Amino acid sequence: MIGCADAAQQEGWYGGASLGMGTVKVETTDWDDGTLNGMTLDKSNVAYKLIAAYRFAPMFSLEGSYIQFSDAKFSGIEPGTVPSIWKTGPVSGTASVKGVTVQAVGTWPFKDRYGLFAKGGLFMWNTTMVSNPTLSGGTLALNDILIQNDNGFSWLYGAGAEIRFHGRWHARLEWEHSTVRFASTKERGVDFSSLGVTFDF
Repeated sequence: MIGCADAAQQEGWYGGASLGMGTVKVETTDWDDGTLNGMTLDKSNVAYKLIAAYRFAPMFSLEGSYIQFSDAKFSGIEPGTVPSIWKTGPVSGTASVKGVTVQAVGTWPFKDRYGLFAKGGLFMWNTTMVSNPTLSGGTLALNDILIQNDNGFSWLYGAGAEIRFHGRWHARLEWEHSTVRFASTKERGVDFSSLGVTFDF
């Protein structure tokens, strides 16, 4: 990534990290079998990203990253309806997303220290959906927790801005979007808005 006109001439490796808010756009219907009451859902939590990249030219980089989303969290009440996959009483679930991205990044540097960028590429993701407690078996010894995993890849795109604030250090503000799939659910969107730093090696 290029943070200023001077630094833009320095091709080579850079790396960094970002912290922000990740949103996993699941729905209560992804857990609800039609029997639950009092359902609540928290889709957004703290997420982070680790970055490694190479700048081939002043306005072009290839960037790889690892993104870890915090869990989206669901809760509800099973009143004892029959049939149901849930045990009677309070029930809950989580949906988590993590993965690796490879993106091409185009940057427009201006006013010495500033830059705008756009990016696009692939998100190779892994998802986990947990339901607890259930009657339909599970993967743990207690046999009342259902864990469903899925994986695949999707297109990812984003945009942002950055500033060189000291020497080879850059601060960046960015947004990224992709889609993932959970076992037994439709495709769901994921968003990551973050603030981070990068360092030119």
